[in-house]
Amino acid sequence: MSNSVNPALATMQDIQTPAEIGLWPLAYGYWISLFVAIAVITLLIIWLRKHRKAGAVKRAALKELAMLDQNHQQFAVEVSSLLKRAAISYGSREQVAQLTGSDWYKWLNAQVKAPQDELCKLLALRFQKAQLTEDEKQALRLHAQSWLKAALPLRKVDQMSKKTSEVSQC
Repeated sequence: MSNSVNPALATMQDIQTPAEIGLWPLAYGYWISLFVAIAVITLLIIWLRKHRKAGAVKRAALKELAMLDQNHQQFAVEVSSLLKRAAISYGSREQVAQLTGSDWYKWLNAQVKAPQDELCKLLALRFQKAQLTEDEKQALRLHAQSWLKAALPLRKVDQMSKKTSEVSQC
């Protein structure tokens, strides 16, 4: 047996495979998916920044409340001032700055779902001759902290005007 090569096959060249299909240019589906992913990530970053910026005053107020000296004679006045400054940061100065006494307490209660009657009572004691006891000061700090967490950032003004008229006084 001899290996005789067919003369017709001898003139044929080797079979060449086509070039590999590359990644570039991308198909339309990949471009659409890439665009949607970039848009979602961008919107998420914008939302997170906005959310973080909106909570900055709240975090600062909570930090300042924690740093207040409970042994200070004017502790209750400082707490009330802190609550008012935090509220002014989120609301209109004209609406919040003028509030005093029962109107202030009523407004504080209007900002939260559950009325903070104990907070109002403790804040009302700030102008008495006798200082608050240590337990009252601790309770005032805790109630102020819960108010800051629950009320800030403030809701829309038109919703609050309806709710303020319905809220009972402390």
